[in-house]
Amino acid sequence: MNTRVKFCGVMNHNDVSLCVQAGVHMIGFVVEYPISVPWNLTRDEARELIKRVPPFVSTCVVTGGPVAKVLEIVNTTCPNVVQLHYKERLEEVTEIANQLQLKGVKTIKALRIDGNGTCDFEIKNPVEATRELCKTGISAILVDSYTESMPGGTGVMVNLAAFQTIQKESTLPVILAGGLNPTNIHSLIREVHPFAVDVLTGVEERPGRKDQKRISQFMKNCEGV
Repeated sequence: MNTRVKFCGVMNHNDVSLCVQAGVHMIGFVVEYPISVPWNLTRDEARELIKRVPPFVSTCVVTGGPVAKVLEIVNTTCPNVVQLHYKERLEEVTEIANQLQLKGVKTIKALRIDGNGTCDFEIKNPVEATRELCKTGISAILVDSYTESMPGGTGVMVNLAAFQTIQKESTLPVILAGGLNPTNIHSLIREVHPFAVDVLTGVEERPGRKDQKRISQFMKNCEGV
């Protein structure tokens, strides 16, 4: 089966269309992220873009913060999936996942890994963090790179050893993110066999604007791996 692909940081109708035409499986919208990032949308902006996504293409809201805020964003935007990508604690992840299950919305939790293979999470060890997250009711774990200056969309390659460690420990699908682009994606898929891949800056012309050629090449290089 071909690797599933998510394009994240979509901010306008044209880029929604480009993603759909390219055959992407999921479109990600960054919504009211707790700190300033170039791709932030309001919940109302995201809701209007999500309405434009046709059937058979999934939508994902990428956000973070307190439980009540995340649930309010979901109620407004109505995505298929929520990706928690901030400093949510284990108990908060569990509560959000359980609440969203009742609405038919699945939850992904991002494990952000620094260059030393340490998690930016209350549980720093990737093995222990993975084991505990698998008990929370989430549907998948996303492994992303992390730097002090940027919580996501870093363009920095994720620590592949940490990714593979998480893969071995996880009872859930594991998604690869961090530093992906059309040039490296084929070899990375062959090397670590992720359930899915999540790309943001690697298919951008500039922050908030996707590049059609990069999108097409990325999708082509994911096929049949």
